Amino acid sequence: MVENKNNKINLYTNPDKDMFASKKIGEVFPNLEDQIYKIIKDKIIWHEIKMGERIIDKNIAEELSVSRSLVRQVFATLVKEELLILIPRNGFYVRKIDKREIEEIYNVRSVLEGYAVKLTVPKISEKKIDQLELIFNKAKKDLGKNKVSRFIKTDEQLHKTLIDNCGNNYLKKIINRYNNHYIFFRVVDLSRIERAEESYFEHYEIFKAVKNRNIKLSSRLMEEHIINAKNIILTNFNKYMYGKPINIENV
Repeated sequence: MVENKNNKINLYTNPDKDMFASKKIGEVFPNLEDQIYKIIKDKIIWHEIKMGERIIDKNIAEELSVSRSLVRQVFATLVKEELLILIPRNGFYVRKIDKREIEEIYNVRSVLEGYAVKLTVPKISEKKIDQLELIFNKAKKDLGKNKVSRFIKTDEQLHKTLIDNCGNNYLKKIINRYNNHYIFFRVVDLSRIERAEESYFEHYEIFKAVKNRNIKLSSRLMEEHIINAKNIILTNFNKYMYGKPINIENV
């Protein structure tokens, strides 16, 4: 899965999955540690390494042809971000997330993002709205070609745009605090084409309400969308969390 050739580190064979995969070190990331961080985090977020699995610095270092000390630095960062845990005298593991945590994270997220949308709708520029419309038009074409991974990026971009334009920096920081967990579940939730299509229409209804400057409807639809995603994840929890790795070539 990971190739290291000609000073390149490639995590995926599908360039749609990671726009940085074929870049030389330093072209996108300021240093090697940042690139290793992204590679390991993506292994977790894209479920190549499952929850509860041990992740060994020696193996990763050999796989990527880097030092163990560099890998351990990255592990320490991922522990702070609550993607890994360190068990003394045992090692690093991908942190397990249970149903209660999903319930709590998504319930809080629905309230916070619903509020963020209320703040964003009156002030978001027409230029931003036009940009979002272009993104949705492209996403519809991608779904027609079963290119789900591109829609996952559209999903993330919609949420990010609405949060970034709310005008409340503290609110943005609170929401982004658990962004890695959102992405982790977004990947499994939207990896099936049927669910991705359903989610597309949920997102498009939100977008239309934002475009029409309908504050109450935009906020309500965002809250309902997040709660719906939570319910689907909880219903399919064991399959999502402990099933087969996501087929990156087909997503």
